[in-house]
Amino acid sequence: MSKSTVRFAPWVGAHYERGINGLRILVVCESHYGAKEHERPTATPEVLKALALGQKHPQATAKLRQHAHFTKIMASILNARKHFSKADRSEFWHSIAYYNFIQEFLPGPRKAPSAAAWEKGEQSFTEVLEVLAPELIVCFSKRNGRRVTALAGGIPVAVANHPSSQFAYSKVNPIIAKQIKQALARKAQLTDFASTSVLYSRWCEATASALPTPGKRLSDSDRLELIAKRRESMAVADEAALA
Repeated sequence: MSKSTVRFAPWVGAHYERGINGLRILVVCESHYGAKEHERPTATPEVLKALALGQKHPQATAKLRQHAHFTKIMASILNARKHFSKADRSEFWHSIAYYNFIQEFLPGPRKAPSAAAWEKGEQSFTEVLEVLAPELIVCFSKRNGRRVTALAGGIPVAVANHPSSQFAYSKVNPIIAKQIKQALARKAQLTDFASTSVLYSRWCEATASALPTPGKRLSDSDRLELIAKRRESMAVADEAALA
């Protein structure tokens, strides 16, 4: 499989195959936010490098602040409430995969995806499952949980509130811990993971090579240049999917 309906490459950590506790874990959230001109194939690894790992774009005037969204995801999966060091964050995020279900940018938070966007997302998510073969899915979206579970094909799925919506460790952590236990029990019945897919290699490369997003912290000239590059890269990817 080389053609794909996946417009925004998932983050695939360098140690995804080793995983956490021996499990390949796929974290699924809902969507990116922003103007359509900012859509680009590497949006997910760019955002994660900036907001989860605290990395700075080389042309940015300042580093973006790390976001609680990613800290909550990490703390709930690890079932640990503590100060996470830079090394802790790197180890965690390089051990999992992370994917946004909706394959178009939404204008802002609290904006519900259209029925068509959900439908397109289902097809792309099926591709992601085929390529990444996760042993556990953690879905941080209550409204998308039933859909993800139906598509998972028997893979254990932990469904939790989105980190920005009525999120509580006391509720989320036990849900994830229960599904980790089930995934470990199921693992003995699975065949070994063969990472020979062209898409898998492409997504790993996208994760490794993407620069952290600068957000709005660019000069006007650099911002216009970056928008042009994003439009071009998204157009090339969309054309390739139709070829």
